Amino acid sequence: MSVFRIDLLRHGETEAGQCFLGRTDAALTDRGWQQMHAGLEGVRPEDYEGVFSSPLQRCSAFAEQWAGSDGFVTDARLREYDFGQWDGHTAAHIHATDPAALGRFWQDPWHCPPPQAESLADFFVRLEALVDQLQQEHSSAVLLICHGGVIRALHCILNGLPVSEMFSFPVAHGSLHRLQDARQ
Repeated sequence: MSVFRIDLLRHGETEAGQCFLGRTDAALTDRGWQQMHAGLEGVRPEDYEGVFSSPLQRCSAFAEQWAGSDGFVTDARLREYDFGQWDGHTAAHIHATDPAALGRFWQDPWHCPPPQAESLADFFVRLEALVDQLQQEHSSAVLLICHGGVIRALHCILNGLPVSEMFSFPVAHGSLHRLQDARQ
């Protein structure tokens, strides 16, 4: 009996730099492209039953180049967490303008999201629905080309970890992560 596996590739460095990057559709830098290719070194699209990508160009442009235009599917549920009013701003900027809100978010992101941001509860629900659907439709390995927040959330979801563990899971640009569902 084969075990359902999810591999997750984080997008590479973007032209937006180090900031809260959710819904902003930033392109990859040359280094970002290199990071993603390095993350999948020795891996082929044929190694997966399905390849899925966030619709944001920092993921989908790479997916199209790597898997071909017919070799992957975009899924809006793989979008990054929406940081609301903080989207596109650095933590230093937020700290300078509203340090208390930033501190509350780092301490308790579940209950203290950024202004006009997506709730983490909604973020987790959409990712759980995606995983459930993938498990129903696939029996072996799938690749998700996505974002750091998505990978951290899925790490918590699939391993039954509390949300407080989300930020302690390192997810470098272009890194590949292999997860199995430990919920069952």
